[in-house]
Amino acid sequence: MDDFWFKFFTLLFTGITAGMLIVNAIRDSRIKKKERRIAVELSEKRRMQNDLMEHITEVLDLGRRGFKEKDENAKQKIYFQLLNHKPFIWINFDRENRSAKKLRENCNEYIFWCTSFLDSSNETERINFERDAEKNKRSIWKLIDEYIEAEDELIKNLI
Repeated sequence: MDDFWFKFFTLLFTGITAGMLIVNAIRDSRIKKKERRIAVELSEKRRMQNDLMEHITEVLDLGRRGFKEKDENAKQKIYFQLLNHKPFIWINFDRENRSAKKLRENCNEYIFWCTSFLDSSNETERINFERDAEKNKRSIWKLIDEYIEAEDELIKNLI
């Protein structure tokens, strides 16, 4: 009889151990999937944020150069470069970021004012376009800080 109980408890203990191994394996698999997803999302968010900031700073630089440029061919080149950056700025925004919409609007307006300045031959209009672009540039710099802070919060929530 003692041999029966010994075998029974050994079998019970083995079964419980096997069950725990299975449960732990399933849990570990889920954790690995979640960690992989977080790693991919995190690297994608950082890449998009870096690309976005590159395009925004390039637009700001092109705008600055456009206001000083005298050569018509160089103005045309800057004009088209400004317009080419617009879709890349749109693509790289994080839609979940609360500052994205305001920053996108200000970037679009800045590009509009700069291209209007480069297109115009009326000196009064050009002065107004430059002044409006300067206002948008200041707003963009403030919104970049807000965007980065909001993006950091989103990353913390993701982790």
